[in-house]
Amino acid sequence: MDLLLSPVDTEIINVVDTCHPLGEQGASREERLSQGDTVDQGETQNLGGRKPVAGIQWMDGVTYGTVFDLLYFVNLISNGQTESLAHLARETGVLLNKADLVPKEGRYRINSDVFLFPWKPTFRNPWRGHVPKGTFGRVHLAQDTETGKRMACKLIPLKDFRSSEVEIQARLRHTNVAQLYGAVLWNGTVHLFMEAAEGGSVQEKLDTWGPMRETEIIWITKQILGALDYLHCRRVIHHDIKPSNIVLMSSKAVLVDFGLSVQMSGDIFYPKDFRGTEMYMSPEVVVCRGHNTKADIYSLGATIIHMQTGYPPWVRRYPRPAYPSYLYIIHKQAPPLEDIADDCSPAMRSFLQLALERHPGQRGTAKRLLRDKALHPLREQHPRCWSLDSVLGEGSRHPGQQRSQLCDTLKGTDHYNQLCDSVPRLLPVHHEDMRMMRI
Repeated sequence: MDLLLSPVDTEIINVVDTCHPLGEQGASREERLSQGDTVDQGETQNLGGRKPVAGIQWMDGVTYGTVFDLLYFVNLISNGQTESLAHLARETGVLLNKADLVPKEGRYRINSDVFLFPWKPTFRNPWRGHVPKGTFGRVHLAQDTETGKRMACKLIPLKDFRSSEVEIQARLRHTNVAQLYGAVLWNGTVHLFMEAAEGGSVQEKLDTWGPMRETEIIWITKQILGALDYLHCRRVIHHDIKPSNIVLMSSKAVLVDFGLSVQMSGDIFYPKDFRGTEMYMSPEVVVCRGHNTKADIYSLGATIIHMQTGYPPWVRRYPRPAYPSYLYIIHKQAPPLEDIADDCSPAMRSFLQLALERHPGQRGTAKRLLRDKALHPLREQHPRCWSLDSVLGEGSRHPGQQRSQLCDTLKGTDHYNQLCDSVPRLLPVHHEDMRMMRI
């Protein structure tokens, strides 16, 4: 079921589907793990002393490999001579996903073995000609011509590429963390292939539809807290939690863009520069005197305010033209509790106060916040949230049948009209429905 997705323009994808129809699903993540394509959680702590698999010819084509092979490759190109690497005779790289990415004779040719589509025509946005962009690159929709596998492909100029863009993400395996499929260097650009999110980002949804309902916010927040709990247990700080780095898939929300992430060696990380996006930064990040994983929790709280109101914290009270930087404001006035939406429920307001606590030691952890009552409203307190959970478990039904049964269930309640208005926005738009809408 395509939950929370903006309307998708399928014309380009349908053309590719006609030429390259989708086959059977590839091996599961568990099967790929058993084949040695990735490392397990116990190996994520220390990569020192590892050597690449024997037989791989570095800088001579595209091949399958392990996570360690991929990390060796990205360190090689990030530390190499940019000028010489920019003019290689053929593509070079390492792919982790044997089931869905198919190089041919040591090549993985762009727009031949894999098609790239700019995200702009794929996701319609009436207010902004937006192409998703990460820390140092633009993102395209990609499709393998052999298997039909759809992916995201982040394009990073070699001169801007840093091995940290890959090092952490390649070692992570969690349902709410975008899975990395491989990296290919061609024509002076690093192509990072990863799990696709054809529903676009939360930022795109906000740009298109405006503020989100609390039901939607609860659903997304639980997913991202699950990812943060996984990261923080491994001492990983994401450093850039914000709406554009949360993307929507068919049945889950996924965290992307690990270009600023670090894995702490101790209890505190002491940065040499600012890491993150101003409006979502925590007070301790702003002063650059050391911080820990709690910085991500604060950024998530700021992101929730953005989802509630359609605006990041601070910007409505302190318009950008008059305040070119928010660092001083955050240092002096955080947390931005005045920016919480007026219609925020009491439980969610308490949740935000805990997530946005100025002092990191008193701020909630991801594990603690996952248990917060704001994310688990009772059915009678929040019937729309209960109905959304029901829809998640019945994704195979036709949208019309889902709408009818959900509304019948809640007839006679005070929230009936609100629910019937909200369900079409949360349910998938099937291709047939889209054609009727166009007619």
